[in-house]
Amino acid sequence: MPKSEALYRVSPYRWVILGLLSFSYLLVYVHRMCPAVLAEDIMRSFGASGATTGLLASAYFYPYALMQAPGGFIADKLGPRRLVTLSMLAASLGSVLFAMSIGVGTAFWSRVLVGLGVSVVLVPTYKALTTWFPAKDYVLGTSLVISIAGLGGLLAGSPLAWLSESIGWRGSFWVIAGCTMVDALLVWLLVRDKPQDFGLPPVEPVSGGGDHLEESVPMLKVLGMVLGSKDFWLPAGWFFFNGGILFSFAGLWAGPYFMQAYAMSKTQAGQVINVFAFGWVFGPLIFAWIAAKVPSRGAVMGGSMVVWAAILVWMLARNGAMDLPEIYAWNLIFGFLGAGPAGVCFAAVKERFPLRIAGTVTGFTYMFPMIGSALYQPLAGVILDHSGNMATGLGAADFTPLFWLYLASTVVAGILAYALRSKRVR
Repeated sequence: MPKSEALYRVSPYRWVILGLLSFSYLLVYVHRMCPAVLAEDIMRSFGASGATTGLLASAYFYPYALMQAPGGFIADKLGPRRLVTLSMLAASLGSVLFAMSIGVGTAFWSRVLVGLGVSVVLVPTYKALTTWFPAKDYVLGTSLVISIAGLGGLLAGSPLAWLSESIGWRGSFWVIAGCTMVDALLVWLLVRDKPQDFGLPPVEPVSGGGDHLEESVPMLKVLGMVLGSKDFWLPAGWFFFNGGILFSFAGLWAGPYFMQAYAMSKTQAGQVINVFAFGWVFGPLIFAWIAAKVPSRGAVMGGSMVVWAAILVWMLARNGAMDLPEIYAWNLIFGFLGAGPAGVCFAAVKERFPLRIAGTVTGFTYMFPMIGSALYQPLAGVILDHSGNMATGLGAADFTPLFWLYLASTVVAGILAYALRSKRVR
């Protein structure tokens, strides 16, 4: 056997690592999206207004956004195995507390705990893949993680609706907590930070100093480079509106909309919401192909907003009057346009800053869709409360101001994207 093969070898066990960590991130999507199907039940249980319900759902996003910047540092200190295990244990405990909540205050802080837990799953997952996958296969690994996680949106649709009708929304959260706990135990037992922890050889040699690129730049200087540049703020602003629109509707208010404006049962609404997830699974892969053909990242991101604005005009014109195939088509396009360009945005940011601070820039960028989600969910609730029909039942017309807000947001996001210069810096 050649010496290089003896020293470096890719292990088939990497697929176990990828599978378990991808399932962890799938559960992150379940925790994020479950309020859409269960919103009406939660509102009745707590006697909550639309604004309060939006605040409960958005409680997940506050710690999620705040933890993106320090998440990479914590992953470096604890390692992926420990951090993902602790994250899933925290999310499981938060779900249990939410299921047992008897008031809005307890429910709010329970969702904060869930958001805090799941906020640091993706970064350590990607860190683990850097040691288990050779560089040439890293993009394949990360793409599979995102695609598998998108299936969590499917589970948070009709399967969760059926479960809720069978055992109630509190019982559903107990089941989610149990699955999250089992995942934490499996990660602890079966995942290792690197092949050497199992006595396996590394997958390839690591160049000296490669793990310390970001340490060569003082943190204050990094902050100045990032926060003082419009090359950061333009895509970050785009991401703010993108996340706000996507998770405000698909992650919370889509369920009440289809159940009340179209008189759907919870299971029927769950089936319709499932269609968003197909866009999340296939959208990033298709937009990656589009980005390879179109040299301007801003054009791809701006073009997505032009089409998103068009389907919102479609919704305003057909609000409450769509037939079922039309609803499925609309939801598929909405999910595709919401999740698809996210990878292009990350690439746009990373390409405009020195490679040695790419991790820091990515962490700061990922804060913005979470901040947008945290603000838009309760804002949407305030808009719906203003109709005066929240207690008696919302109609399609009550959602019209919300769709106008989304439309205006896509216009602003499109302007920000097209203002992004084409020049790239490494």
